[in-house]
Amino acid sequence: MKAEDLVTYCGAYCGTCARWREYTAFREAAALLAEVADAHGFQRWIPRRVTEFNYAEFRRGVEFFRGRDTWFVCQKPCKQDPAVASCKFRRCCERRGIGHCFDCAEFPCKHNKNNSLMIERAKEYRKLGRQAWLRLLAKRAAQGFEHHTKKCYRVSAAERPPSRPGSP
Repeated sequence: MKAEDLVTYCGAYCGTCARWREYTAFREAAALLAEVADAHGFQRWIPRRVTEFNYAEFRRGVEFFRGRDTWFVCQKPCKQDPAVASCKFRRCCERRGIGHCFDCAEFPCKHNKNNSLMIERAKEYRKLGRQAWLRLLAKRAAQGFEHHTKKCYRVSAAERPPSRPGSP
């Protein structure tokens, strides 16, 4: 899928959203949490010893966030998803025949003038230009950047730590 296909009407980028199907760090983190909990035997002893915590509910939550085929995970970019047809930005952009709010001569308008995140994205878009902005968004996605938290995530686990020179 091309970078421009992942730009939303509000100028966000699906590729940097933890809910996007190709963004794996979120689901990998849930899987790693499940693995560690199981390895510690939490499923056996927490329900007996810890009354203020419902382990079964915790695991259901972890499994929900771990899954790729739940309603939580976007299977289509926002612009292609009929589930977001009611989005005010989408309706406005479609009515005006533009790809996203930043291409509108009236931006910022009543729909977004109080949305500081959109204003910041628009400044970046206008400073860099469309193509450089799209390249930057794709690069951020490849680095594991998540736009809601503004952090890059990498989740990994190894069978054992790498050995140091001279160690067994």
